[in-house]
Amino acid sequence: MDAQPVLRDRDALTIEARDLGPALRLWSRPPALAALTARLRDRAPAGAAPDLVFAGSGDFHHVTPLLIERAIAASDAGPVTVVHFDNHPDWVRFENGMHCGSWVGRAARLPGVAKVITVGVCSGDIDRPEAKRADLDLVAEGRVELYPWRAPDGGPVLRVGEQGWPSMQAMGEGGFADLLASRIVTPTVYVTIDKDVLHVDDAVTNWDQGQLSLDGLERLIRTVAGRARLIGADVVGDWSPPRYGPDLLSKLLKRGEAFLDQPRGGVPGDLARTNEATNLRLLSLFAEVAS
Repeated sequence: MDAQPVLRDRDALTIEARDLGPALRLWSRPPALAALTARLRDRAPAGAAPDLVFAGSGDFHHVTPLLIERAIAASDAGPVTVVHFDNHPDWVRFENGMHCGSWVGRAARLPGVAKVITVGVCSGDIDRPEAKRADLDLVAEGRVELYPWRAPDGGPVLRVGEQGWPSMQAMGEGGFADLLASRIVTPTVYVTIDKDVLHVDDAVTNWDQGQLSLDGLERLIRTVAGRARLIGADVVGDWSPPRYGPDLLSKLLKRGEAFLDQPRGGVPGDLARTNEATNLRLLSLFAEVAS
């Protein structure tokens, strides 16, 4: 199901990549990533103004490093802080390619990226992350900071190794906005949003939903854009029916992973109306903060 038809009516440039979708979905090997990179380069030359990219399901969040590289090259910017809104940390280790749950490590190590600040996680992925293949070198090296919606133990602070980060729930959205602004010390910023960070009233995704309100997300984006120059942004988290590939083995592996990791059930309710309303608010917001 195409959850973005209303965006197509707003004179948006559409890069068709559905033929690559099964190979890219959930995780991608280098050939599929290279094919998408070439398609972006050939059909959407980067301009001086920041791009806002709607990239579909959160199963495709690992296209974000490609978009960050594009934004840095187009703006001749650096260093840049990546602000990442998500219900999952996306910091696991993954070999020979990228996974929608592993892309943060690639992004945080890109030339020109100072660090990734992840905001809003309340999924179980941050409970005992060392047992869940988290790349905790990112934390030790100061490449990632993670401010959860709430800590797994219900306390006010998430502790990972020697690091501790206060939760949004403990600080309140206003107090957290001030903290977030203080953690951005670079002249430029890139924003990436997985709508699964939002409460179920504001988004319908292929994953479990978080607790952040859309009003709260808008407030934080304004805070970020007021702190540093925005060089680009992307949004994922539109629900779509899963199609996996590119070969039988990959299809079986991806289906098994989705069965274990993703919520099960029928097609969500009025997903088109919910997601389109949120997408339009984000489109209007980014037009405002990038002007």
